[in-house]
Amino acid sequence: MFIIIAQIVFALSIIGILVIILRKVPIILRYPRQPFEEVSLAGIFEKIKSRITSNEFFHAIALPITEKSLRKIKIFVLKFDNFLAKLVSRLRHRRKNIEEEIKNDNGGDNINPPS
Repeated sequence: MFIIIAQIVFALSIIGILVIILRKVPIILRYPRQPFEEVSLAGIFEKIKSRITSNEFFHAIALPITEKSLRKIKIFVLKFDNFLAKLVSRLRHRRKNIEEEIKNDNGGDNINPPS
């Protein structure tokens, strides 16, 4: 029973793939035969830079939002740093207390004469 269901699902999958391929082949054949323009990372950055510097909308809207976001990130990082500093201080204080308790429990009572 399960083998028949698996075979039916497999057949439907193959039919679906064939339908998609047959529908997309005409679109693929319409693409130009010449190679596409070579894309380099420097070229992409230059295009983005030219669009940003020429667009007044970006300067009016996006820069204040970016600045505000960076300030919020800075505040978050500083608060997290403060939290970590307090945590380290508490751990250090707790370790000192434990060491003092160990010294007080073992101090003086533990004198062993040489054998």
